[in-house]
Amino acid sequence: MGHERNRGKLADLNHLLQGASNHDFQSIIGDRTQLRAGRYVITLDTDTQLPRDSARQLVGIMAHPLNQARYDEKTGRVTEGYGILQPRMLTRYAGARQSWYALLNNNEPGIDPYT
Repeated sequence: MGHERNRGKLADLNHLLQGASNHDFQSIIGDRTQLRAGRYVITLDTDTQLPRDSARQLVGIMAHPLNQARYDEKTGRVTEGYGILQPRMLTRYAGARQSWYALLNNNEPGIDPYT
């Protein structure tokens, strides 16, 4: 399947945003120097819908002082705050629970398959 599919591509994007000159993207359109000015990144799967104003809410949560990531130079890790937010995914469409797969995987509200 290649380089860890989703997680690998997110790592590649992160390296590109940090200014790496070597990358695995086939083409980049526009001025790459502007990418470094961004403070937050929201990534979505192709089948994910981002509800109105939810990007603003996510940025507001990340910008809150208690959530500010603290990076430790010695360990090379975020030691306080959050570097990543992963909101819960919900199925909203009418026929979502009609298949056996959906009933088995989406019926229990306390289980999140993405964590």
